[in-house]
Amino acid sequence: PPGGMVPPGMPPGFPHGPPLGQGMQHRPPPPQAYPAVFEFLPGVASLMEDLDKRVLVTLRDGRHFVGMMRSFDQYGNVMLEDTYERHVHNELYADERLGLYVIRGENMVLLGELDMEKEQEQAASREVTLEQMQAAKKKASAEKAEDELLRKKLQQQSLGLGGMGFDDYL
Repeated sequence: PPGGMVPPGMPPGFPHGPPLGQGMQHRPPPPQAYPAVFEFLPGVASLMEDLDKRVLVTLRDGRHFVGMMRSFDQYGNVMLEDTYERHVHNELYADERLGLYVIRGENMVLLGELDMEKEQEQAASREVTLEQMQAAKKKASAEKAEDELLRKKLQQQSLGLGGMGFDDYL
């Protein structure tokens, strides 16, 4: 200060500022260089966590795809490598090889990392060929149609509507 004056609130003998630790704002330590890069990324950016990992994708129509996620874009479209479609029916499953596959983001319901160790340990499901899977689904569909027909007939009999033309409404 000019003329040897000490500013108000400053102890004498400290002409160049307050002593260390007094009058200074406490500053937090500098942030660590990316302590957790993927702690939380909003929206499509969260797909970065799954790059180069084996993922399971479920679509709106109920189909399941398993593959190595290689790329994604701003719309949520993903590219899977070594992809196969997994067909599941009760305790049976079959894999249909597809290769390189692109899935539109608007069709995805679920995308998650697949744990290969747990997948190999699944004792509850049994792998069959695609033809066996299709035959099992066809048989189940025929049984369901037969059960539905029987249900309609029983319903008509219980209501006393048999033969009156109400088949389409029940």
